[in-house]
Amino acid sequence: MSSLRFFFTYSREFIRHWGSYILLIVGTNIVLEMCVIPVCQFLISFILKQGQIPYVSNTNISTILTHHPAVLVALLLLLALVLTLVFLQFTFQLFGIKSIQTKEDRSLWELFKQSVYHMRHLRPTTFFFFLFYFLLILPFANAIFRTPLLSKVTIPIFILDFLSENLLFSLLLFIISIVVSYVGIRLLFVLPLMIFANHSPRSAITSSLALTHHRFWHYAWRIFVMTLFLTIVSYIGYGVAYGLQAIFDLFPKPFPAIGAMIILTSIQFFSQLTLAWATVLYFSILIQKFYPLILSGERPLQLIRPSLWTRVAAIALCIFFGGSILFSNVLYLAGLEDSTPLTISHRGVDNGNGVQNTIPAMAATVKEEPDYIEMDIQETKDHQFVVMHDYNLKNLTGQDKTTHDLTLSQLQDLHAVENGHVAPVASFDDYLAFANEHQQKLLIEIKTSPADSKQLIERFIQKYQQSILQHQHRIHSLDYDVVTELKEKAPKLYVSYILPYNLVFPRTPANAYTMEETTLTGDFVQQAHEEKKEVYAWTVNDADAMDRMISLNVNGIVTDDLKMLQEQIKVYEEKPSYAKRIELYINRLPALDERIHDN
Repeated sequence: MSSLRFFFTYSREFIRHWGSYILLIVGTNIVLEMCVIPVCQFLISFILKQGQIPYVSNTNISTILTHHPAVLVALLLLLALVLTLVFLQFTFQLFGIKSIQTKEDRSLWELFKQSVYHMRHLRPTTFFFFLFYFLLILPFANAIFRTPLLSKVTIPIFILDFLSENLLFSLLLFIISIVVSYVGIRLLFVLPLMIFANHSPRSAITSSLALTHHRFWHYAWRIFVMTLFLTIVSYIGYGVAYGLQAIFDLFPKPFPAIGAMIILTSIQFFSQLTLAWATVLYFSILIQKFYPLILSGERPLQLIRPSLWTRVAAIALCIFFGGSILFSNVLYLAGLEDSTPLTISHRGVDNGNGVQNTIPAMAATVKEEPDYIEMDIQETKDHQFVVMHDYNLKNLTGQDKTTHDLTLSQLQDLHAVENGHVAPVASFDDYLAFANEHQQKLLIEIKTSPADSKQLIERFIQKYQQSILQHQHRIHSLDYDVVTELKEKAPKLYVSYILPYNLVFPRTPANAYTMEETTLTGDFVQQAHEEKKEVYAWTVNDADAMDRMISLNVNGIVTDDLKMLQEQIKVYEEKPSYAKRIELYINRLPALDERIHDN
């Protein structure tokens, strides 16, 4: 069967039984989002609390590994549980789609029991293989199977940006992507073979390699064709929705508001429909190899044979979720959820208007009136403070030395070159004085290294606390020891803890959290606000990402493109039309393979 024929054949199959497929796929994700994931998050928090570990980040992983064996064992057991649940979800949805396509008359409960029963085949070797398989295949497998349970398995954008800036790393990343894609397709049938045919991991690998022998481009092309068509349909659907709302906006009140409610709700349903459609198509690639589609005797499959109480409960849940969605839509369309985050210029520059962390760049950026200028300071050889991000000076100044190799006076004799500009390296005293003179608030990042003196924070507090409090500057740091020492010795200072990754909500004395935007979620922001802590997103340089951060109600956005951020915020402040709100909502929608609750 050609790829086009495959797409249209299985798309017709999806249309025939769309209700059953949505119930199976979206229903599973809702259960995971509403029940399973909160329990897992509670268990992680409980485990960390018992071990008196306030947070989990790359900065304390080694400490957990070496000093908290009980916590490590508990977290590994929880990881095993999560992977088991991922395998169960994959098995359940695979059995479910196969049951619909082969016209089996089975309820969801029967399918669930079959999936749980199938888990008896899990052995320690199977678990370790499954862990390796997902670590290796996950970037590619997201196109086939996406689960909310692994939603945090994301490469932060700042890492990808760093890799892409280096030609060697970019080439290496490209080669790795090609290899992973190739291996992913060659091992495409490993899990179906383990589930449908009870193969061992080794046997499943051998059989999958045989099934895909000389068939790599066949399956790669099939996946590409389906992704292309799904993307086109999505763009057309969202484009029609926006166009209809633009027409509704021409009518007198209350027609624009009524139209917006109908269209926004339709978009939400359409996004779930396309999510289920995509899942069915991708899973069908795996299923049709073992169970060909039955086209005769078409009739909708009743996956659930509900009793009276089941119907009552289902109606109650529909009313609850439907009411929640409608209430949320009203708030969004009325602009009651709009927030105005602080605009924070990353390293004091705007779109390359100077050399990062230098006074001339700040002078240019101050004219654009950011709420804060984010900048970096480090300790020097003579225990002073210089404004510099990189530990090694070579990238900006050409000197292959660190800030601890030179005194402040020696550092100030150097000139930094970037973005076609040249500027002298600045002391923190001069930088702070210029900011105070121009009433410009700073977000000061204290960067540390093993070469720092033990009195670094004490000297910082003694020398700068009064000025920082007087001019309402704020501080943040990636070093948790800096955060705790500042809050202990100078509790009036406003201190944010920088987190490069959102794994679990931290329990720290910080006033705020500066979170890498890729993994930042609404749940994190809401929990922080409930604890009276603010959230800053970094580093946000894309208009759609800015819209997403604004919609999450973050308190501040750190960006390299200040003007773009100010323009995006202005859209919200000027009370956009319903059509514009529909457009903004569509732009924030995740891709087909991302988490449903972000819709």
